[in-house]
Amino acid sequence: MSSSGVVTGKSAGLVAITATTGAIVSNALAMTVVNPSVASITISAATTTLVTSGTLQVQALVRDAAGNVLNNVELSWGTSTPGVAAVSNTGLVMATSPGQAGITAAAGAVVSNVLGLTVVSAPLASITVTPTSVSLAGGATQQFSAVGRDAGGNVVAITPVWSVVSGGGAISATGLFTSGGAPGTFANTVMATAGGKAAAASVTVTIGPLAAITVSPNPVSLSRGATQQFTALGKDAFGNTVAILPEWSVAAGGGTIDQSGLFIAGMVSGTYTNTVTATSSGKSGTATVSISPPSLATVTVSPDPVSLAAGTTQQFTAVGLDSDGIVVPITPVWSVVSGGGTINPAGLFTAGTVAGSYANTVTATSGGKVGAATVTVGSAAVATITVAPNPATLGAGATQQFTAVGRDAAGNVVPITPAWSVVAGGGTISASGLFTAGAAAGSYANTVTASSGGKAGTASVVVTVGALATITLTPRVVILPQNSRVQFTAVGKDAAGNIVPISPVWTVVAGGGTINSTGSFKAGENNGIFLNTVRAASGGISGSATVTVTGGGL
Repeated sequence: MSSSGVVTGKSAGLVAITATTGAIVSNALAMTVVNPSVASITISAATTTLVTSGTLQVQALVRDAAGNVLNNVELSWGTSTPGVAAVSNTGLVMATSPGQAGITAAAGAVVSNVLGLTVVSAPLASITVTPTSVSLAGGATQQFSAVGRDAGGNVVAITPVWSVVSGGGAISATGLFTSGGAPGTFANTVMATAGGKAAAASVTVTIGPLAAITVSPNPVSLSRGATQQFTALGKDAFGNTVAILPEWSVAAGGGTIDQSGLFIAGMVSGTYTNTVTATSSGKSGTATVSISPPSLATVTVSPDPVSLAAGTTQQFTAVGLDSDGIVVPITPVWSVVSGGGTINPAGLFTAGTVAGSYANTVTATSGGKVGAATVTVGSAAVATITVAPNPATLGAGATQQFTAVGRDAAGNVVPITPAWSVVAGGGTISASGLFTAGAAAGSYANTVTASSGGKAGTASVVVTVGALATITLTPRVVILPQNSRVQFTAVGKDAAGNIVPISPVWTVVAGGGTINSTGSFKAGENNGIFLNTVRAASGGISGSATVTVTGGGL
C-alpha cells in the first residue's frame, strides 16, 4: 500500500487495511486479494536444436486477458515425446535420444504454444563389435553386431560397413558371417567401419561336423561265399578328413559283415544296391555288391492259378531258380498263349470279356526256360463300394480328395465311375470326388456318397474350427478422461467366422496409458489420440483399438 492509500495486490488471501496518524489508528478495512485469470502462455528458448544429454531452459511469458504479465504462476510442463526429451517442472529440458519433441506449458485449461525441438546425436567416437571373438565349425554362421557411441558413452546410430580383412570366411552387408572351409585362427578378421571409426572381432574356424562317409571299394563284384575288406573315410562339408570309428552293417542283403569291415558274400546271386553300410554320428556311407548268378534251371510264375472278373487286372511275377533252388535274376518275356486276356511287358495281365478257364495261358520266358500260370475269367457285378478316407477330419474351407473302390461278391476289384454327392451337409463335392468343407463346424455322419450300378458307399466328415485368422477388440474406439479406466475384450475367429478360443497378450504400443494382463486399460496424463494403441495378440495374429485421452480437472 502506498502513502497515498493505493493498494496493490501481490498474492491471494485476506488482508486488513489501516490508516495511522500520530498515535491514532483507524478501524481495520478487510480486503480479499484474488489471483488474476491466465489468458495466454507463450514459451520460447534460445535454440531449438540439442545434442543428446544436452539441456535447455525454456522461458514462459504468462499474461491475463488485459495483456498484463503475470508472475509466480505455477505451470505444468509437458513433452510430446518423453523418449526424445524430458522437461522438469521449472521448464528445464534434457535431451535423451535423437528425434523430434514438442514442449508445452499449461495453467489450468490454458495451454501454451508448442515449442518444437530437434535432438541430434553427438559425433561418433567409438564402435564396439559383438561378439569380440567366436569359434565356428566350417560352414557355420554367426551374426555380428556393431554399436556406435559418442564420447559420453551415448549410443549413436550407425550403419556399419562389414568386411573380412584376414580370411576365415565371408560376411554379408547385415553382419552375418559364414565361416570358410579352411581351419585356423583369424585374428581381427571381421571388421565394422562407420564415420571413420572401426572395430574388429576374431574368428577361429574348426573342422566341421561329420558330413559324409565314403565306403571303398564301390561297387564290387564277388562270387558266392567270397570275402571283401571294406574301408570308410569321413569328411566334413568342405572335404576335411574327420576321424571316425564306423559301425558296419548290411542293409539290403547279399551277405554279412563284421565290425572290422570284412564282408562275406551270401549264396543268393544278385545286385545288392547300397547294401554295405558304414554309420557314424548319424551319417552313413554305402557300397553296392553284385554276386555272380549260377545257371538258370526253372522259371516259376505267380500267382497260379488265379480267378479274375472280366476286365480286371492281375500282376504276375516270375522267379528264376538254379538247380540248388537259389534265385537267379531274370528279365522274363511275358506272353499269353491260349487266350483269356492280354499282358504287358511288365507282367500286368488284363482279363478279357469271354468267361472260361485258360490253362497255362500266361507264360514267362528267360534263357530258354519257360514258366506258366492258369487263368479263369468270370463275369462280375459290383457288390460293394468303399469310400476312403473314412472318417475324414477337416478345418473349415479345407479340401479332401475321396476315392471309391468297387468290389464283386468275391472281393475282386470291379472298375467303377462313381457319382459323387453330399447327403447330410458339411460341404460340397466335385464330380471327381474333391470335397470342400463348409464353414459350419460339426460331425456329418455318412455325408459323402459314391454311387455306381445301384450300389453306394459313404464316408463321414468332421468339420473343425479353422486356424485363428482375426482378433477383434471391443470397444474399437474409446474416449477417456485422464487416469480413468475401460475394460477391453478380444474375440478370435477363423477365416470362416467361427469363434476360436484365445488367451490374448495385451500391450499398449503407441502410448496413451497402460493395460494389465486381463485387458483393463488405464488412461495416462497426456492428452491426445492414440491410434491402434491397445493391442491383443495370440498365435501371430493381433487386433487393435484406438484411445483418445482428454484433459482431467485442474
